[in-house]
Amino acid sequence: MQDADIDRIVLEYCKKRGFARTEALLRQEAGVEAMALAPQRLHVNSNGIVENVLYSLADHSPKQYADSFHRLAAWVDNSLDLYRDELARVLYPLFIHCYLELISKRATSEAHQLLTKQKQRFISTGATTSKIRQQEIQDLQAVAVPEHIGSNRVAQAARAARYPVTLSTYSFQLLMAFLQGSKLWLLLGIVNQYIKVQEVATPMEGRAAEETTLLTGPIQGDVVTINQKALDLMLLQDNVEDKWREEKAAAEEAAEQEFDEQGKPLTKKQRQQLKRAADKERAKQRQTTQDRMEPQIPLVGMADELEAQLLESLDKRASVGPTALPSAAFYTFVNSHHTLHCVTSSSDGACVAGGFSDSSVRIYDLEKMAAARSQAQDEAAGSSVSLLWGHSAAVYGLDYTPDQQLLFTSSADGTVRLWSTELAVNLVAYRGHNFPVWDVASSPHAYYFASASADKTARMWCTERTNPLRILTGHQSDVDVVRWHPNSHYIATGSSDRSIRLWDVRDSSTARVFVGHRSPVTALAFSPDGQTLASGSEDGTMMMWDLSEARRFGVTPNHKGPVWSLAFSQGDGAILASGVLAF
Repeated sequence: MQDADIDRIVLEYCKKRGFARTEALLRQEAGVEAMALAPQRLHVNSNGIVENVLYSLADHSPKQYADSFHRLAAWVDNSLDLYRDELARVLYPLFIHCYLELISKRATSEAHQLLTKQKQRFISTGATTSKIRQQEIQDLQAVAVPEHIGSNRVAQAARAARYPVTLSTYSFQLLMAFLQGSKLWLLLGIVNQYIKVQEVATPMEGRAAEETTLLTGPIQGDVVTINQKALDLMLLQDNVEDKWREEKAAAEEAAEQEFDEQGKPLTKKQRQQLKRAADKERAKQRQTTQDRMEPQIPLVGMADELEAQLLESLDKRASVGPTALPSAAFYTFVNSHHTLHCVTSSSDGACVAGGFSDSSVRIYDLEKMAAARSQAQDEAAGSSVSLLWGHSAAVYGLDYTPDQQLLFTSSADGTVRLWSTELAVNLVAYRGHNFPVWDVASSPHAYYFASASADKTARMWCTERTNPLRILTGHQSDVDVVRWHPNSHYIATGSSDRSIRLWDVRDSSTARVFVGHRSPVTALAFSPDGQTLASGSEDGTMMMWDLSEARRFGVTPNHKGPVWSLAFSQGDGAILASGVLAF
C-alpha cells in the first residue's frame, strides 16, 4: 500500500468520526482530494479502515510471511473436526500468495523453505484435486525471481482473479477472529485482496466440495453469469436432413401401401391406421422444420452436386441404436509408433488422412488400395498414397471440408494449411498463432474453419483471407481441441486448464463455460441436433453437457486411458463412440 492510500484511509476515518476540521487540514497538508480507496482493496467487515491501516503498517519482512502461514496452518490442524476440512480450504490460496509475495521481495531462500515445508499438505491426499495442485506447485517452483511471475501461467492465474472459497458463516467468523486476534495482518491483507469468500449457512462436510484449483478457480466465479446467456441452438433452415425427410415423406405418400408383409390386401381398418400414423409423422416433421433458424452469419450455399450426393447417402443410411449397433471399420498404420499424431477420414469413408511427426501428411485412397491388393499389384497400392509436404514441424490436426475436396492441417510450426486433395498441393498457409496449433476443424457449412493453439487462443478463419476473423481468448492454458456447432454459429473449445468454452462467432463472446473435468480436455463432439456437447479428458472421463440449460447430466469414468476422440452417430445421434488410448 502506498503512502497516498494511507492518507486516504485516515481521511476516511476522520470523515466517519465527523472530524471535519482535522479532515480539511490533513487534506490540505497531504494534497489528497479523492476520498476513495484503491479499487483492489476490499474490506471483510465494517472495521476495514482499521485493518487497512494495520496491514500497511505491519511487518512485511520475508520471515513474517512464513511465520504467519505456519501459525495459521497449525491453528487449522488443531481445530474441531467439524470445521477443520472447511477451514483448510483457505490454506492453499494463502500458501500460493505467501510464496509469490516472498518471490516478489526476492526472498528466494525463504520462499523455497516455505514451499518445501508445506507443499506435502496439498498433494498427499491422493485425490484428483491434489494431483492437479501438485502440477500447479511444480509449475510455481520455476518462479525464482519477480520477473518470472508475469510469465508463469499459475502465478498469472493466482494474481489475475480472486480465488473462490466456500465457508460456513461460523467458520468464516472463526477464521477472522483468529487472524485479527493473532494480529496476522499480512494474511488478512491477502484474504482481502486475493480470496473471494462465499458464505453458506451450514458447514460443508468433508472435502467433497473442494474442487477448486488455481487454474479453474477464477473460471468458476464467472460461470453463473456467463451461463445465463440465451443461445440459438436450432439447426439452420433448408438443411439436407430436412430436405431428405420431406422427400422421403412425399415418396411414401405417393406410394400408398395396398398389401401387408404377407402380401395380403390391407383391410379398410388397417389402411386407416396407416394413414393416421403417416399424418402423425408428417405433423411431427412440420413441427421439426419450424424449429429452425435463419443464418445470422454469411454462409456459402451448398453445390447442387454435393447436395445430391448427400441425399443419396442418406437414402442408404441404416437406423442405429442400442439394439442395432452400426458396423465398424478398423485401419492399422504399420510402423508408425510415436510418429503418427492424428487421423481423419472423409465422410464417405473412401479416404483416410494421417499427420506425422516428420511434418508430412499422407492421404490413403482406400478404394485404390483395395483394388490393388485384390490384383496383387504392390506398385499400384503405393500410388494410392498421396504424400503432402509443406509444414516444417509435426502435424497435430486434420479435417476435411464438407465436400471432401479440401483438407485442413495444423502443425507445431504455428500454421494451418489448406490442401487440394485432388491435386495433392498446398493452396494456402494461414499464419497467426505464435505457438503450435494442436487442432483444426472445418465448419459444417464450409468457408469457415477454426484452430486451437498452445498460445491459449482459438481462432476463427475463412478460406478467402489469411488473417483470422475472430480471436477467442479466455482459456488460461493451451487450447487442445476445437469443434463447430451444427449451425456454424458457435465454436466449442477444450483446454489444458480443464475447462470447456462455447463461443458465439457473431461477436466473439463466451456463451458457455463448463467446469468439471479434473484433467485436460482432449475431445469434444456435438450431437446432430446441436443440443448436447460430449467431452472427454486425459484421465479417461467422459461428460455430457446440456447446452441450453448449461448443466452436466452425465459422467462416464470407465475408460482406462485418455479419451482422444468422440463422435455421435448421424441422424438422431443415438450412439456416441469414443476413441481411447489404453495399453
